[in-house]
Amino acid sequence: MHIDGEFEGEIHSKNTVIIGKSGVIKGNVYAQKFVVNGKFFGNTESAVVEILPLGCIEGKVITPEFVIERKGIFIGESKIISKDNKQEKSADKGK
Repeated sequence: MHIDGEFEGEIHSKNTVIIGKSGVIKGNVYAQKFVVNGKFFGNTESAVVEILPLGCIEGKVITPEFVIERKGIFIGESKIISKDNKQEKSADKGK
């Protein structure tokens, strides 16, 4: 999913969610991979979170892999979890 406009709400994706340079998301994102090249305000729990140059995240990030490229902006709280932890959490939810 690629977003170049404005979106407010919650996104659940088993694939990659990309915010383009002119994109803005306000809400929560749950995805396999979350790439921010625009602006994101909210919380994300994704397997991989990547902020590209001039991309901005303001909020809470929970992920086993967090990449902030040069000139990327992050304001908020991050929690790095092990990949095993994430698998255990999702397995517990089904019980």
